[in-house]
Amino acid sequence: MGKILLVINTTVQNKIFVALASGDKFYKKNISTAKSDKLLLLINKILKNGKVGSGGLGGIIVAGGPGSFTAVRQGVVVANTLGFFLKVPVVGVAGDEFIKDRDLLKIGYEKIKKKKIGEMVLPFYGREPNITMPKPKL
Repeated sequence: MGKILLVINTTVQNKIFVALASGDKFYKKNISTAKSDKLLLLINKILKNGKVGSGGLGGIIVAGGPGSFTAVRQGVVVANTLGFFLKVPVVGVAGDEFIKDRDLLKIGYEKIKKKKIGEMVLPFYGREPNITMPKPKL
């Protein structure tokens, strides 16, 4: 595989996970979705712990949905932004394509071989948004 891949999955209910993968090695950290504002800090921490500099990343794999609108959007935006600034390919894997975290990595790795740097991943929400009118203040 060569370079290290960053894996981001924000689609699982009550859990966000970020992982580094290289060959058969897979290092993963989880946080609660209640701490979703800590996603960038978690990514920074896992990259530091793995001693991965900006030039050591070969690509980013992100679970593109379905899931919570905000969580999916957050994961995809972070992946696309990092990919743009680090000049690495970013691929999305839909939730119906994988069951386990290692499946996400395997499918993402196959997709990343064909992906060009600069192509963005679009989120897949799984249904139309449920937008309601705000309740009147009493």
